[in-house]
Amino acid sequence: MNTISKFGTRYPFHPFPTGWFAVGFVDELAAGDIRPLRYFDRDLVLFRTESGKAVVTDAHCPHLGAHLGYESWVEGETIVCPFHQWRYGVDGACKSVPFAKSIPPRAKVNVWPTVERGNMILIWHDLAGRDPFFDLPDCDETGRVEGTGFHKLHDDFGSPHPQDVFENGVDFAHFPGVHSTGQAVSDGPIEADGHRFYSPVRILPPDYDGPTDIKTVGSTVESEVLGGGFSRVESRTPHAPGLTTIYYVSVTPVSAELSHYWVRQTILRDPDCTLTDDQVMAFADLAARHGEAEQWSDGKIWPHKAYVEKPLLGAADGPILKYRDWYAQYHPEVA
Repeated sequence: MNTISKFGTRYPFHPFPTGWFAVGFVDELAAGDIRPLRYFDRDLVLFRTESGKAVVTDAHCPHLGAHLGYESWVEGETIVCPFHQWRYGVDGACKSVPFAKSIPPRAKVNVWPTVERGNMILIWHDLAGRDPFFDLPDCDETGRVEGTGFHKLHDDFGSPHPQDVFENGVDFAHFPGVHSTGQAVSDGPIEADGHRFYSPVRILPPDYDGPTDIKTVGSTVESEVLGGGFSRVESRTPHAPGLTTIYYVSVTPVSAELSHYWVRQTILRDPDCTLTDDQVMAFADLAARHGEAEQWSDGKIWPHKAYVEKPLLGAADGPILKYRDWYAQYHPEVA
């Protein structure tokens, strides 16, 4: 069970799956900002142009190897190399070489496909080098209550594979023990539709001992995994009618030895919500404090667990194998 795989990890599949992965928060990158990054065992650079476009490129200038994430600057829609002031545009092509009458045709840095969703900046990763073959849908935040929620980058959860993290959404049996809830049961059919895996769960009250199929009892958690690196979770509770708590989660491998866990929470308010503003903000404050603490409830498990390829599942477990079969499409095919 604890045997190291051919990939040098505890997992029998490659540590770098295919999909969209977070590398930053939208509201933490202003126009002109530059951030050096390290993901998928590669040095990268994230910057925002003066017009507001977020761009991620490989880190090193092809001229003489300077790192574009240190001492560089943004001019208009370009990033300027600090060594010889070569300027690279949002398409990666060199736009200017000082004192030169022409630009070398191969003067270009690799640009990573980049989108902004749910206040996260995400890049497309595919070990085979393919262009994105699915898009992330826009994250509808109609009714978002300003000033609610939290966002955080965790680098203290070890090296869990994204598949392992998103498996929480179908691991019904972990909710009572890890999150101190009542029993978790299915709240409807699983949808494994192309690049979307959707799982609705009902969380019963801790002291509830009645039928498990009554829709009006308990809270609901609807999780959807979108590709190999991004998940959206939607939760509603009868204690706050008319409010929905949204979580966005992305797990981005830095290397085989470390993953970054990106999480954002926010609150949406229904148009017909009868709660007062004070009640909404009181719930939002409680949800943020509870939600931030609960990330560690799962996070403390991952650094020390083994991956059980053929688990001994019980009656209380969710559709774990169905989820794993779906996720397998994001494991790169390598010899």
